Amino acid sequence: MQSAKTTVAHSALDTRGMPGKLAVALWQEHMGSLYDLRVPKKLPEAFDVRVDFWHLESALIGTFKGPAQPWNRSRTCIGHDGTDSFHLLVLRKGWSAPHGGGALVSPGDILVCDMAQPLYMHGGDNELLTLVLPRNLLARHLQAPDEHNLHRLPSADPLAALLKDHLTNLHARLPDMSREQAEAIIPATVHLAAAAINGTTRDEQLGSVRMAMTDRICKFIDTHIHERELSPETIANQFGMTRRNLGRLFESYGGAAAYIRRKRLSLVHASLKRSARNGQSIEEIAEAHGFNHYRSFALAYQKQFGTSPREARALARKGIAFSAVTDGKLEPWAYWVKDLK
Repeated sequence: MQSAKTTVAHSALDTRGMPGKLAVALWQEHMGSLYDLRVPKKLPEAFDVRVDFWHLESALIGTFKGPAQPWNRSRTCIGHDGTDSFHLLVLRKGWSAPHGGGALVSPGDILVCDMAQPLYMHGGDNELLTLVLPRNLLARHLQAPDEHNLHRLPSADPLAALLKDHLTNLHARLPDMSREQAEAIIPATVHLAAAAINGTTRDEQLGSVRMAMTDRICKFIDTHIHERELSPETIANQFGMTRRNLGRLFESYGGAAAYIRRKRLSLVHASLKRSARNGQSIEEIAEAHGFNHYRSFALAYQKQFGTSPREARALARKGIAFSAVTDGKLEPWAYWVKDLK
């Protein structure tokens, strides 16, 4: 007897047919923690938004259709929610552009958004196909992973076109796929996304070996991230290589030590949100994640998130009050986008 197929989790929000005031409020509740959304001075009679997401365990794929509006993600937003993922936006209709000038994103283009960095965009009547990937899944395959925010992949680029076709076909087939089938396709999707973003495929032999080794080391770091003795030296010894060769593998991250520090800071950031409920001190959280000197930790935290640890905790406490109002009203995709790790 065959077991029932485990389907891919699906969630949608559709404000069509709602009064404008109610639709705007609902949209604010779902996206207000990710973006600095402004309530229109004059509320429209209708505010038609359709958001539709599929949860593939380690990635999200979804569509968005909505009216013209700004898309601003300030450092306050970043400090508040701690979302650390890449959003690859395939523009199907409309237009989008950074505030203050920059490349216009046209239908067929792909825009890379790094949710750990500020975004200031505006656009008109957009229809989007979106791939959401956690940083630790995509960044290890990117050259200079912190330098791709608002990176436009033009539709004329062959790799960008290949990625767009792949995502379009994958999205169309998700209703008929099992969760296991959908998850199995993610590694290939990640590698194709990285190739398109990097602008070139890597050398077949050297590139694949380096990529596989870097992936192994990243997984080792993730497993042992809470261990105080974790360092470039211990990692090099574990994998039988010199620190110099380890540094070459992690050159795009600024070195293995920088990768470890960023990973630990991201975990501290997540813990600060949770500890707002239980009263655990910031110093205790920092020490538990391998930071023995508070001042150097606070400076590194400020540099990465644009806010101090104490300010982040204060924002998290405000977020608890906000969540108490909205919990139970939000569609699951709103949590998926914020919680994807």
